[in-house]
Amino acid sequence: MQSKSVIMAAWLGLAVLAGGSAPVHAASLSAAQLGEQQTGAAAAARQGLAAFVRQSGQAFGNRLPEGFPLEVADGRALASLRVGAGFPVYSVTPQQLLATDADLSRQMAPTGAWRFTVYQQQRPVGLVTVEKVAGRWQAVSYGAAGLAKDLESLRAAYGDGGQTATRFLRVYQAQSDFLEVTPAGGKPRFAALTSANASLQLQRQADGGAVLLDGAQLLEPLRAAVRSNLSSWR
Repeated sequence: MQSKSVIMAAWLGLAVLAGGSAPVHAASLSAAQLGEQQTGAAAAARQGLAAFVRQSGQAFGNRLPEGFPLEVADGRALASLRVGAGFPVYSVTPQQLLATDADLSRQMAPTGAWRFTVYQQQRPVGLVTVEKVAGRWQAVSYGAAGLAKDLESLRAAYGDGGQTATRFLRVYQAQSDFLEVTPAGGKPRFAALTSANASLQLQRQADGGAVLLDGAQLLEPLRAAVRSNLSSWR
């Protein structure tokens, strides 16, 4: 049985891996390619969650430690967790953002990572991040309960599938997440998630809901954040 310190160290290591700047593929994938990726990534997410639940139960029993990456009350809830819908992570490079012809929707490209919502019954309690490691899909991190709730709320508000398509955008160098929402035959717009509202100091609706913004409206705040963060990293 692994010790608590070993598992906690693994969580910290995975958090660093997931938070880094992921490589952006040069071209978007076709629907068939995305479907093939999703099948493999989903299987890895389910296997990874099952292993994570087993290791956590062995290490902690019913009393989970402070800072446990999934939002559950205690270890008894672990057995009821399941993997739900998944989505590819898209990004744009700093060079694309800073270019005069920047266009978020046009330049978004898949990073190769997928994220899957973890549910306890019908309640989102976190995400599993899956990436290819040495050519095989593997679950590499767990957590982000707040992001999982944000996405669930936005999909309920704006829909996903049928008449509306959505894509998840992470701008790593601006520490900002967005959901691109495109109605059938309509123009893509963006809902800023909690990280983007905090990093870019965007305004929210009075009721706390998300406002759909044109990509052009986000360029200058994103550019300012990217310039500031890149400067601080030098």
